[in-house]
Amino acid sequence: MFAKLVRTVERRNATRHDLWIPVTVDGLREGIAVTHNASENGLLIVAASQVQIGARVTVTLRNVPGLSPNPLVVSGCVVRTGSNTDDPEGLWPFAMAVELDTTLPDLEKLVQSVASAGEESR
Repeated sequence: MFAKLVRTVERRNATRHDLWIPVTVDGLREGIAVTHNASENGLLIVAASQVQIGARVTVTLRNVPGLSPNPLVVSGCVVRTGSNTDDPEGLWPFAMAVELDTTLPDLEKLVQSVASAGEESR
């Protein structure tokens, strides 16, 4: 019996943050989706449908406490698609990774703002 050495290569250069924000995404049949996580360079979005890898999309974040500008509109390229492994039979069964054209401004502030708003609503 041989042991197999498995090495994971992390290709991301930026820290990802869990971030659940409703967004609109052009190119999606239903238009709306939810971010799953974010880094300054990209977004992982879960949705009811998908777009093709390589598609250019515009993502709009609206009504996020502390977000400036609000709404924030970012664009990028879909670099990966697949099943939403956290909820493959749910409302958002698909996932897509979007590499942003520009960095997401003030991501740390955005994460803190969303976290604070969530705590206040409890």
